[in-house]
Amino acid sequence: MALSWGIVDVGPISHDFVTALATLPKKEHKIVSVVAKNVKQTEAFAILHDIKTSYSEYESLATDENVEIVYIGAPNLHHYKLTKLMLENGKHVLCEKPLCTSYEDSKKLISLAQSKNLFLMEGIWSRFFPVYEALDQHIQTNSLGDVLVVNVQFGVQISEDERVLMKEFGGGAILDLGIYALQFAQLIYKDDPIKISCTGHLGICGIDESMSCILRYSNGRIATITTHSKVLLPNEAIIIGTKGSLKLSTFWAPTILQTSAANITEWQLPHARHRFNFHNSAGLTYEAQECRRCIRAGLIESSKLTHNETLSIAKIADELQRQMSIPINNAID
Repeated sequence: MALSWGIVDVGPISHDFVTALATLPKKEHKIVSVVAKNVKQTEAFAILHDIKTSYSEYESLATDENVEIVYIGAPNLHHYKLTKLMLENGKHVLCEKPLCTSYEDSKKLISLAQSKNLFLMEGIWSRFFPVYEALDQHIQTNSLGDVLVVNVQFGVQISEDERVLMKEFGGGAILDLGIYALQFAQLIYKDDPIKISCTGHLGICGIDESMSCILRYSNGRIATITTHSKVLLPNEAIIIGTKGSLKLSTFWAPTILQTSAANITEWQLPHARHRFNFHNSAGLTYEAQECRRCIRAGLIESSKLTHNETLSIAKIADELQRQMSIPINNAID
C-alpha cells in the first residue's frame, strides 16, 4: 500500500523532496495534499507536481484523513509548532533538520510522538545514503584501526539567504550546515563528546556566519568541525585511524565511496521530471523509503537515526550556540 504524504511549505527543499518522491514507485508513495500560507504559490506548486489538494491553513492538512505522514519543509523556527500540530492530529512526521532550534523542544516533540505511538524522524537525509551504511561497515571491519580523528568542513556561500541570516527564521551556520557535520562525527564515534570547545563569527544580526569547534571524546578521540556561510570550503569529511585514513567528498550527500585506490563503489541517483535546487537532492528518496519501511513495520523511529541521536545532536548544537553567545530559540506553547 502506498504511503500517503502531505507536504508542508512550498519552498526549494519541499520542491526537491516532492520531485525526488515522484521517482519512486506510485504503489509505494503518493502525495495527496500540500499546504502553505501563500495561496498562489501553493496552487502553483500543486499544479507543477500534480497534487490534487492544496490548503492555505495548516490545520486543514493536519485533519486531512487521507494523509498518513507529513513532510515539513518550513523554516527552522516553525518546525516545533508544525510538527506538534501534525502529531496531535495523529500524523506521522518527517521534519527537515534541525528537528527544532533547541534540545528542549526536540525532547518535547519526541516525547509527544512516543506517547501517541507515531513515527517521527528528523530529516538528516545524509544518514540514509547507501554510502553511509557501506562506510560504517568498512570502519567496523577495523581496516582503519582505532579511529582517533574526524575532520569535517562544510562551507557554502549562503550568508544572504533569509534562513541563514535572520534570527526569526532560526538561522545560522550551526543549525543550517553544522548539523550535517555533527551528525557525521556522531555516526563515526557513536557516543557523546566529553568536552566541547567552540569559536566563530557573528554577523550583524547576531547569527553565526561561521563556526569552528573541537569535540573531545573518550579514549583520545577528537572531531574538528568548521562551518561557514560566506566561503566555499572543501566540503569533505576525513576519518583517520591508527592503520589508515579515508576521505569522503560531498560528505552530506555522497554517492561514491573509495576505500582504496582499487576499491571504488558508486551509487546512481534516479533522474527526475523537474530540476532540483540542491546538490544530489534525488537522494531524498532514501529517507522517504526509510519512513515507509518503518511505518509499515509499526516502528516509531529509525535505527539509522534514532530519537536519542537527534537529541544528542541537538544538545551539542545548543552548547555550540551557548559558547558563541547566541540565544537559544525555544518555542512558546
